[in-house]
Amino acid sequence: MAEAQPKGNKKLIIIIAAVLAVVLLAAAGAAAFLLTRSADAGDEVATAQETGKKKAGKDADHPPIFEKLQQFTVNLNSPDEDAMLQTDIVVELADAKSQERIKAQMPKIQSQVNQLLRSKSPQDVRAVDGMTKLGGEVRALINRTLGAEGDEEGVLSVNFTTFIVQ
Repeated sequence: MAEAQPKGNKKLIIIIAAVLAVVLLAAAGAAAFLLTRSADAGDEVATAQETGKKKAGKDADHPPIFEKLQQFTVNLNSPDEDAMLQTDIVVELADAKSQERIKAQMPKIQSQVNQLLRSKSPQDVRAVDGMTKLGGEVRALINRTLGAEGDEEGVLSVNFTTFIVQ
């Protein structure tokens, strides 16, 4: 006489099969989520690259153009203490035309930047965001002198290669 399997084994097999089905469904859902997410991330990267190309304009394939201004050593504006700023500034330009215009206006630009730097207090330039703010002011000042109107014209960025406050 054959021995009958207990009812507990059938229930165990059904429970294991149900758990496996749930795990497989969860894995399939996670895989689908990750695949759609990576596709969206790919779209975002492509969009960012296209935006970068649009911002770079028609000269996207050309290397950046930099122009070094003279070294500036100025007394900072402070009635309480004697303070000096010594800095080297290199500006990134939109195109060769801007480079020619900045060279033609160099004495005027250097004088205006010198005046701007002298107007700053030691606290202005020592602040955490002081250099960033000063860079924006230098950029705006030079772009006004060059007659640049848009964000993609004239000076694109101001880079302080040395910045010493004493």
